[in-house]
Amino acid sequence: MDSIIVNGATYWLPESNQDVLDLVGDALNNRRVICVRGSGHSFPLVGDLETGKTPSDSSFGYTYVMLSKMHDVKVNDDGTVQVQAGCHLGVDPFDPTKISTVENSLCYILDSFGLALPDLGGITHQTIGGFLSTGSSGGSTQYSFEDALISVDIVTCALGEGPYLNTYTRDDPSDDSFFAIGLASMGLMGVIVSATFRCDSQFYIEGSETIEYTDKCSLINLFGNAPGLPDIKTFLEQTEYTRLMWWPQQNHQQDLSRMVVWQAKRTTKAGAAAWAKHAYDLMGDPPSADGLKPYEEVPYFFGSPDPANVVANLIYTAIGKWPTWLEKLLHDKPTEYGIIKALIESSYATKIFPTIMDIFVTVDTPTNKNKGPQLFSDLWYTGIPMDNQMSDKLMPVWFTELWIDINQTEEVMKTLKAYYDAQPITIDLSFSCEIYAAKKSPFWLSPSYNQDVIRIDVFWFGLNQGDPATFYQNFWDLLAPFNYRPHWGKYIPDTVKGKSGAAYVTKQYPKWKDWLALRNNMDYHNVFLNGYWRKKLGI
Repeated sequence: MDSIIVNGATYWLPESNQDVLDLVGDALNNRRVICVRGSGHSFPLVGDLETGKTPSDSSFGYTYVMLSKMHDVKVNDDGTVQVQAGCHLGVDPFDPTKISTVENSLCYILDSFGLALPDLGGITHQTIGGFLSTGSSGGSTQYSFEDALISVDIVTCALGEGPYLNTYTRDDPSDDSFFAIGLASMGLMGVIVSATFRCDSQFYIEGSETIEYTDKCSLINLFGNAPGLPDIKTFLEQTEYTRLMWWPQQNHQQDLSRMVVWQAKRTTKAGAAAWAKHAYDLMGDPPSADGLKPYEEVPYFFGSPDPANVVANLIYTAIGKWPTWLEKLLHDKPTEYGIIKALIESSYATKIFPTIMDIFVTVDTPTNKNKGPQLFSDLWYTGIPMDNQMSDKLMPVWFTELWIDINQTEEVMKTLKAYYDAQPITIDLSFSCEIYAAKKSPFWLSPSYNQDVIRIDVFWFGLNQGDPATFYQNFWDLLAPFNYRPHWGKYIPDTVKGKSGAAYVTKQYPKWKDWLALRNNMDYHNVFLNGYWRKKLGI
C-alpha cells in the first residue's frame, strides 16, 4: 500500500475496501487510532492531529489515512450513483496526492450523465467522505445535499467483530442507524468508504448579486425596521439558493456597512441562455462561449480571478500582521515607527478601511464599475458553489459556523447588529460575516436536525496574528441563548460562557445519547476516537 507525507505525517493510501479493513485491523491490534483526512479545507489541522506524535491524552498512536485512490463513480441502471468516499465533488487544486482532476470529480461525471445533486456548498474541493462526515451544506431551505443520499458503506470495529464492512440504507424500516451514520458522524463511527445517491436531473441556475449599504438594503427587511420588504426568515425560505455577505463595520461618520445578497433559482439551459442575453442587454457583459454568464465573485484580469486574490491577500496580510511588519521594517528607526504607527491607527477607521471597502465591496450604482446588480447564469455545479473562485492559499479564511433555528432569525440579526454597532473599527475586526440557511435534516447530528436554520459564519483571515478562537469566543458567548449548533468541520467552542463547550454543544441534540450509545457499540475499542473529538465532545 502506498503512502505520502503531508505536513510531517505519513498517510496511507488504500485502494480498496480490503485495504481499509486491513488498516483498521492493524490499528486495533497495535492500539492505534485511525484518522482519515479529506481535502483539509475547513481549517488547518493542529495540535496532535497532523504531527505524527502520540496524542497527549492517550497511549494510542495515530494511523493517518487518505482515500484519494478510492475515487470511482458508478452510475447504475436504476439511476442511482455509487461513489467512493475519496472522490472529490469538484477538482481540489491543493490535493497533496495530485490525483484529483476535473474529469474524475463527482459533479463533472454526474453532469456528463445528465444528473445533478440537489445542492452544493460554497466550494467543491471537499471529498465525499469529508462532506458527509462533517455534515456540510449549501445555502437553501428548499434543497439539501443529503436529500440525495440513500446509503453508506462503512468499515466499523464493533465488539466481538473486529473490522467489518457494513451498509446502512435510508429505507431500511428495521434500522434507523443510517441517520446516525450517513451524515455528521465525524469519522467516529468508522471509515465511510462509499455512498450511494439518487440524483436530480441536470439543471441550470440564473441569479443576481446586489451590493448595497446595509441600512438601505432594498431586498430584505434585515432587522425588522423596513416594512414592505420580506423579513430575512421569509427571504431565506422563499429563495431557492442564497447567501448573504455582511460587512457590518460602522464608524458613525460614514455609511460603511454593506450587505452583499447572492441569490439564484433553477432554470433550463434555454432559460440560462436567455438570462445571459438579458444581462448583456442590460449591462453590456457578453455571454461566455456556451451562451452563459458565470458569476464573478471578484474582478477577472486576463481571464482569471487570481490577480484579485493576490491583491486582496497583500492588503489583508498587511492588516492581519499589523503592526509586526512595520516594526520589523523600521526596527532601527523607533521614532519613525512611532509616527507612522500612530498615523495609520488614527486614520484607519475614517480613511483606510473605507477605501478598502470601496475597492472590494463597491456599492451598486448605475454609473460605477458594477453597473448595478451583477446578473449571472450557469450550470448547476459551476454556479451554486459561488466561492470556488477564492483561493484557499491566497485568501485563507477560517470561521466558526453557528446553526440556529430559523424562527429566531430576526432576534439573531438584531443581537449581532447591536454587538457590531458597539465595536470600534479596528485593524483586527475588519472582515465580514456570512449568512446562510440550511434545510431541516433527519440525520441525528446534523446541525439542522429537525429544524430549518439560519447559519452565522464569523470569518477570520487565516494570516492574522493571534488566535481565532479568542476572537470567536465573543460570538460563542453572545449567541449562546439561541442554542446554536456549530458546524462540525469548523471551529467549535471549548467553553461557552465559562462552562464546558462540549456540554453546551451535545445538549443541543435530542438524539445525542442514542448516537453516543451506537458509536460506543460500533467503535467499542475506540479505534476511531482521536484526541480532538475526545475534547470537543467530552467522550
